[in-house]
Amino acid sequence: MVPWVISFTISWLVFFALADRRRYVPLLVGGLAAVVVQLLTDNIGHYLNLYRVSDPVLSIFYSSAFFTFGPVFTMGALFGQYLPSLRWLQGLHIMAFTGLFLLEEHMFMLAGVLVYTHWDHFASLLVNTLVFAGLAWLVESLRVGWGSPG
Repeated sequence: MVPWVISFTISWLVFFALADRRRYVPLLVGGLAAVVVQLLTDNIGHYLNLYRVSDPVLSIFYSSAFFTFGPVFTMGALFGQYLPSLRWLQGLHIMAFTGLFLLEEHMFMLAGVLVYTHWDHFASLLVNTLVFAGLAWLVESLRVGWGSPG
């Protein structure tokens, strides 16, 4: 129980310290998209018995609501807001957030609130990379405009 609440609290403290709330569109797009993808992923992970969330405090689609609306929302929001314009920097941005998310996942495993049954860190690395690449595409598409050519 405690790890979910601690991660929620730390996530929102970091969010309030770093977020530019005047530029709320990338915050909302990144945060809400991350929440949707995480809930879908955890729901699928549950049904396929890939991993298990223990003691979620407040459960939402087989995940912890504290995780979903803490680290997932805030990381997605900050990812979207700070996405660089240069492609090679976007790649570094994706790698940094993927690594941070993987580290957090590992800490949840060490705390005993996340258990891999038919899953591993490499699978998480691939899924997290794809998720952050997808978020980058979404935020960049909004930034340059959906209908803009080339």
